[in-house]
Amino acid sequence: MFFKKLGIYSLILGAISGIISLIPPLMPAVAFFILPVFGAVAVLVYMMKKDNFAANEVKTFAILGGLSGVVIAAAFLVAFIPLVEIIYLINKNYYDYGIQALNLFLCVLLFGMIAATYFLTSCVAGLLTGAIHTYFKGKNNG
Repeated sequence: MFFKKLGIYSLILGAISGIISLIPPLMPAVAFFILPVFGAVAVLVYMMKKDNFAANEVKTFAILGGLSGVVIAAAFLVAFIPLVEIIYLINKNYYDYGIQALNLFLCVLLFGMIAATYFLTSCVAGLLTGAIHTYFKGKNNG
């Protein structure tokens, strides 16, 4: 049940970010900075506030952050790539981000590299979130 909520929140964030990234000046900031660094943090903080999620160990936050990062990457790509293709078919002046040149192998390689990058950065972000959460939790109890 807990992983289902984590997945749903991550899917929603990734899909919304994929749609927001259709604005060309926002795409690099969203795809390469905001989502990998703050995506998992947003999901974990939202779950702590809404679902009363409380993990006792910092490594739990890191693992959940990494899982959230991979789901966010998948949802982002599933929302972003088809929409870019549709817009590019309608408007040839729109950025295609090189998606036209991808074959199946390159698509799998692209997804793997983006998912690995999101996983690693989200693990670190989740680790820092867990460390900050346990620090303030211990400070409030003590």
